[in-house]
Amino acid sequence: MKLMKQIFTLSIIAILFLTSCESVEDAQLAADDFFEAFNTENEAKMESILDKESVIDAGLKGTFYDVFDQHARAFGKVNSYSRYGFATNTKNGVTTVLLKFKCETEKGKTVYEKLNFVKRGDGYKVFQYEYNIDQAVIDKVED
Repeated sequence: MKLMKQIFTLSIIAILFLTSCESVEDAQLAADDFFEAFNTENEAKMESILDKESVIDAGLKGTFYDVFDQHARAFGKVNSYSRYGFATNTKNGVTTVLLKFKCETEKGKTVYEKLNFVKRGDGYKVFQYEYNIDQAVIDKVED
């Protein structure tokens, strides 16, 4: 009986791990689209990546674009990026994925970026974006 409980527990952990990995990889694909849209200044593509419920319908799209413009003026395009951190969360049936990136920009600066995605339908959409040249600001744990 004890062995069956251990096998059952390990099976649940494996399922959660695989689901988490799949969520991170799906969000990574959305992040790839995000960086492409940012670099090409493709508003239509960017709008398709932004979460309709918490960004567009909430009237925050202009604020997001202001932040993107500020980033582009200060640092230029993102030449390369690598993910260095992630977290997943499912609450009340809604899955969110937080991805952190170290980005090298065309103006020779390193910028750290945090993209928070929510799963809507069959894809992940950006509902929060933050960048800073100080990694500690991006890595700060929020209560």
